[in-house]
Amino acid sequence: MLRFESVELVELKAQLSGKNKDLTVKDVEIAELKRRLQEQVNKSESLEIDLEAEKGKVASVEEAMQKAEEARNVSTSALNVAKNNYSEVQGIVDTLASEAEWMRGRGIILMANSILNASELDGAVGALIDASRAVGHRGGYLECAQHVEEVFGQEFDPGHCSVTNQADAELACAE
Repeated sequence: MLRFESVELVELKAQLSGKNKDLTVKDVEIAELKRRLQEQVNKSESLEIDLEAEKGKVASVEEAMQKAEEARNVSTSALNVAKNNYSEVQGIVDTLASEAEWMRGRGIILMANSILNASELDGAVGALIDASRAVGHRGGYLECAQHVEEVFGQEFDPGHCSVTNQADAELACAE
């Protein structure tokens, strides 16, 4: 029995040694699994950080898109205002061009004719012609009187001459 016990003991020791080897292998496997798990955890944390960064980028892009949309709306509004202003200005320009053409074609001629054919102008022009004629006659008479004074050496009185009086009256009327 002792032998039997010693065989059993040897077998138990062998089994125990095998179990220790199995446990050592299992410990190595567990350590490897822990290492891989830690790598996965680290990778997951890195991905979470990357995900947060991407969320920040998405928020920035969305904000930029919103600002771009607002800028586009403002530009569109400004363009519409400019188009309306252009239409109004074009209408004014067309009107002015039409009126300028009318003025060139008929307006200036009609205005000139109405000015030249005005009765007040006729009277004023007639008065100026009469006054200038009278002044011319007076100037001629006075010049002649001066020559006579030089030739005869005595002063000549032009006061009795109707030409000088008439010239003074015509000038007063023309003024």
